[in-house]
Amino acid sequence: MTPFSMKVFAATALLLVLTGCAASGNTPLPQSAQVRQVTQSAHCGLTGPGVAYVNSAEKLDSFLGVRGQNMSTDVIRQVDLAQEQLIFVTLGQKPTAGYSLGLAEFSQEDGTLNLQMDLKAPAPGMMVAQVITSPCAVLAVAGGDWARVEVTGVTDQPLVERVKR
Repeated sequence: MTPFSMKVFAATALLLVLTGCAASGNTPLPQSAQVRQVTQSAHCGLTGPGVAYVNSAEKLDSFLGVRGQNMSTDVIRQVDLAQEQLIFVTLGQKPTAGYSLGLAEFSQEDGTLNLQMDLKAPAPGMMVAQVITSPCAVLAVAGGDWARVEVTGVTDQPLVERVKR
């Protein structure tokens, strides 16, 4: 190989490497959701197990206006709904105290936000107050490419909510 052809070969190889690097920078990475627990309560006032997606102040007001709820509404109202959306996960009515619900882990897969909840119930034979409770957890979610929420750990079957974002 002549010195000139070696320079042409080296310049071509360098150009190909730089082109490959530039092209790889334009490929968007899948956006993953970030989930955090905002609060939980033993008295949410919601009667059935379920999951609800909240992305507007009007919808939030309808959840926070439920009779019988005793949640920390100030911390919920501090969530900027332009940056994060809220997900209410409810256990439904329980006949005694001693139940609680919290976020154990989350993942995002194939357009579904998967939330694994940690359900705590009173131990058999444990003394508990005979009072109707309605435990729930409120989660804030930012980002992600999902249109469906699936919650496990609350009921025998997953709770599913389709959302329009």
